Amino acid sequence: MNPARLRPTTTAAAIAMTIAGGLAVAPPAAAYQSNLHVFSVDDVLGGFDGSTYGDGGVVVDKSIICGLPDSAETECPAGAAQPFTDRSGVTLYPVDSEYGFYVVNFVGAEAKVRDGDYGEGWVGNLPDGSGLALSNAVTDRYKVPPPLGTWCQGLGGNSVKCSTEHYTVMEHVTTCHEVVPYFYADPISGDQGTLSAGTLSVDCGTTALDDELLILANSTPTERLVDATPGAQMAPNDNTSVVNDIAVSSDYSLTLKDDGKPLYRWGALIKRPNDLRVYARLTLPEEWKTPDPVTGELPDYEVTKAWLVINHTITNNPNDQVRPEDLENEAAIGVLPDHVIENLGTEDEIWRSTKLCYEGDGDLIDTEDGTSDPTVLGVGTFLKNGPFALDPDAMPGTDPVDPPYAFSEDLTEGLTNAWFTTIDREPFEWSYAVITDDLDEQTRTVDYRGCPGPIEDPAYAALCTNVPADAPLFSGPRWRLKPNKFGQNLPGLEIPTTAGLEEACTPPPFSRGLIKYEVGAPTVTVLNMLDWDEAEGGPSPLASSRGWVDADANDFIEIVDEINDNGDIRKITTLGAPMSEDFDLLIYVKGDRKPTFLYNAQLVLEYEGEVPAPADEADMAMTQLTVPLKVSGQQPDARVKDITVEACNNGPAEAAGVVSLTGVSLVPGVATVGYAHVFSGLASGACTSEVFSWTAPDIGTSITWTAEVTVSGDLVDPVADNNSADGTTLVYPYRK
Repeated sequence: MNPARLRPTTTAAAIAMTIAGGLAVAPPAAAYQSNLHVFSVDDVLGGFDGSTYGDGGVVVDKSIICGLPDSAETECPAGAAQPFTDRSGVTLYPVDSEYGFYVVNFVGAEAKVRDGDYGEGWVGNLPDGSGLALSNAVTDRYKVPPPLGTWCQGLGGNSVKCSTEHYTVMEHVTTCHEVVPYFYADPISGDQGTLSAGTLSVDCGTTALDDELLILANSTPTERLVDATPGAQMAPNDNTSVVNDIAVSSDYSLTLKDDGKPLYRWGALIKRPNDLRVYARLTLPEEWKTPDPVTGELPDYEVTKAWLVINHTITNNPNDQVRPEDLENEAAIGVLPDHVIENLGTEDEIWRSTKLCYEGDGDLIDTEDGTSDPTVLGVGTFLKNGPFALDPDAMPGTDPVDPPYAFSEDLTEGLTNAWFTTIDREPFEWSYAVITDDLDEQTRTVDYRGCPGPIEDPAYAALCTNVPADAPLFSGPRWRLKPNKFGQNLPGLEIPTTAGLEEACTPPPFSRGLIKYEVGAPTVTVLNMLDWDEAEGGPSPLASSRGWVDADANDFIEIVDEINDNGDIRKITTLGAPMSEDFDLLIYVKGDRKPTFLYNAQLVLEYEGEVPAPADEADMAMTQLTVPLKVSGQQPDARVKDITVEACNNGPAEAAGVVSLTGVSLVPGVATVGYAHVFSGLASGACTSEVFSWTAPDIGTSITWTAEVTVSGDLVDPVADNNSADGTTLVYPYRK
């Protein structure tokens, strides 16, 4: 992610949160609040058919929970999980769902079915009616041969995460060799370091990882993985198999996630948590849902602010997902490390840290007396080392000194392990950027400031005095229920009170008084629904009202079924999420044995008149350029040649524009030739062709031809890389 990618702040509005009452909002005229949804057992999802215990989903299924007075099973089956009352006095009832896996050691995992064992967790309404308690069942796990696993297992059942989406993080944990140098290797020259202890030493240049990843087919190694595009050589693997769709070397393995990101792994264990999933339907403005009486088209309003406010308790798991409209969003990332950018805007861009801080990963080594010895990242540590970024199209060899294939963003962008594992970050706060450029605009200092909520709210602005009022918004918090831990590349480390602030970082491990979030404490999570990385597939589907109301207008989810719910057509995504014309909110709770309380949720919106109609798209493609390979004739007529150019309209709109042809000689003094053909009224699927008559020059030369097609007027050509074609003609001299 580019830290210079900034988002503008939105219009100010006052907002105050309470646990029981939700929002107390004094909105301007353009603002909208949804209903306040109080969570209950009725919201619990049972399976991929969109069924819920209550009537909010697509199907009402009273067998999802047993033991309740209105359950299909008022008494939980013998041998199945049973209700219990937790320490806080909440009675929790067992859940039977499809959101888990049957696991077999050294084989894999198979998706669960509704088997009546009620073994996926427990839920229960809070006694005062203020919300829902959720407690997960024990996380299932299965052993695998190393390095196929995502967790490393020790004796006694202890485990530590051994997987990451970033090669440089894996490398830092498993070897002292560095593809992107910053710590052991010299960050300027790239020379690998030498580690020594007395008479013993290790040349890190000889410890490179084995990067020859061979794809397993029924556990047998086959061809080398060279293309990480899902479906090219391997399908995505959600940890259901270690015999197929996994590539392995002697040091690590790799699978592909649904979004195309690689997952590097080097463990001997895989965990499969049992999810508890809940669904809530929050109202949207009626005018968003009212089609035009003539055209039948839905209106298209521009959404300028969208806050989702969730009242809950601090969870013990940083992976409790919030999925609005069943969307997953990696662009919402919170507060990132402060840094100075050198060689600004070039391929050799370098980011250096501006703060003394600590890595929370493998440099946190236990000493003999059991205390920690964290490694300090000094001011100036390389967070990005652009000169050592790898070419994503390069074809490495098989020698261990050869670089790996650049499957992950850290390798293609030159991001070091320090960027991902310094604790100078806060994933669950709103992030604002204070930027300072030097006079020659070659260096930029980026100082991120965090706030628990948007500073547009005066209550938060009063709390966050370190955030200038005019600081641009960089990112909202991660789309998660607020937990006590960092997650991602710092999975087991609690967030300290100084994370993401101007004060110096705190060395881990943290004493109880320094841990920022206490598990079980009431909190409020305010998420920015407009966070989106447009480089990953276009504008956010929630930037316009249609993306909220019409699931078919959302290109980032897949609809697999439709059900008529009393005249209301309800659609279901691949994950079993019900989609409606209102706001569909999914929350996935994973691995929380101690009950997590979900109180309520509400949506706050601001929007403007309808979004201007998009420009007509006419995808013009240059489909033919026919030029003579050579001109050798010694008669005047033989020096005259026809050149044929054809362009076709692959877009939906009628096209108009210009087809041009240019011929440039490699010999100085020979005039450049140029032709143009103007066209209009070209229907979708139709082509326009033109034959240009060209007289070759008298002298010997080589002519390079370029044919291009451009659209005119208000038309937009959405695909730029098919608009031209090249050719070459060799001209022999004319001897009179």
